[in-house]
Amino acid sequence: MKPDLPPVSPLKFPPLNLDQPLESRLKLPDGSMVKEGYRDPDCFDIHCQSRFGRSWSSIRAECIEHLEARLGAISVRIKTLETLLKQGQPPESLLTAYDDIYEQLEMVYADGSLGALVMISKLYLVGAQFPPLATPGGGLKAAVMAVEFGYVSAYSFLGDFHLAEGRVYEAADAYESGAYKGCSACKYQLGQFAERGVGGQLKTVRAAFDFYAEATMGNYPPAWVALARLWLRNPRELPRPEHLVEMLKDCIEMRCEGAATALAEYYLALGPSSDTKFVMMSLYRCAAVGGDIEAQLKLASLLAGEGAWEMEIMPDPEEALCWYERVYSSENASPDQVVLAHMKLGHLLMAMQQYDRAAHHFAFASDTHLEAAELRQICEEKGENLRSWRLHNCNGSDSVGN
Repeated sequence: MKPDLPPVSPLKFPPLNLDQPLESRLKLPDGSMVKEGYRDPDCFDIHCQSRFGRSWSSIRAECIEHLEARLGAISVRIKTLETLLKQGQPPESLLTAYDDIYEQLEMVYADGSLGALVMISKLYLVGAQFPPLATPGGGLKAAVMAVEFGYVSAYSFLGDFHLAEGRVYEAADAYESGAYKGCSACKYQLGQFAERGVGGQLKTVRAAFDFYAEATMGNYPPAWVALARLWLRNPRELPRPEHLVEMLKDCIEMRCEGAATALAEYYLALGPSSDTKFVMMSLYRCAAVGGDIEAQLKLASLLAGEGAWEMEIMPDPEEALCWYERVYSSENASPDQVVLAHMKLGHLLMAMQQYDRAAHHFAFASDTHLEAAELRQICEEKGENLRSWRLHNCNGSDSVGN
């Protein structure tokens, strides 16, 4: 049986920045490198004050900020390049852009950024999918070099790469190395592994809880969401996390997926009043509008009638249809979420006697859900019977509902 593997690290939330640049390569205000004047570390701040009228710490902070800005701009270019390639633009036409991005990354690395090495590996992996852009000897080499220089965040990148390729034990090794050195994203991923019992981790909620708790210490928002969910499923086995409501509210402000749903479920677990039920619906709706896939699924299920009475709301099947359709058409939805949306749509349309549309959605889920194939057949038969009835009773009209 195929193991239940977790997704890779949430892209919106990189690890807490514990990483240091190559200080000897940082540029001073006069354009010279630090290594050219860093002969006596104890006196370097005095040197900066006397020569530039600024402290070394302020100059260093400005250098790092500038490097991060350059990397951010290059990251956008890589995403654009990948999008164009996936849309079918000939790789040969993008060779100049690819080479220019690589040269820019080399320059940022030369100025002290180890993050540029990880981004070089990302560029190599994009190019590897399109042979004219493939770089012999590229791949993970640059990211491994970043690890050797002490760039902790590179462990998360390496772990995510192996996990995406299905090499779960190699991913676990990378995450464990990163977690040991303080990488919050790696600790979060190990919690995901412990929840599922994969990658050499025993399947225990306590171990997963501890990994998530450590990740929260690194200010990693997805870990608070995972911690809340785990406690909600196992309230008798695990201690209630402190400051959970406040932290989930912060996660919502940061648009961390699942935070609004987790907070609403926390209120539900405490026995909601009419006021908190209103707050819960507001949480679901605001998060859904903001693109949170889990919130969209939860809101759709409530509007479809699942739990509507308990939440004191009127079902609205038509709006539920809209939210399910938004989920399966979203680029951010996981394959499992897409299949779930199709299944829910199939059931909802079947209840509305829109059998052809229901069969269409069950067809999308039939590869992974055995019941979907059976339901598709039932809907096709019911649809045909309904058409025959209408033809017989409505003078050949077949324009209502199906």
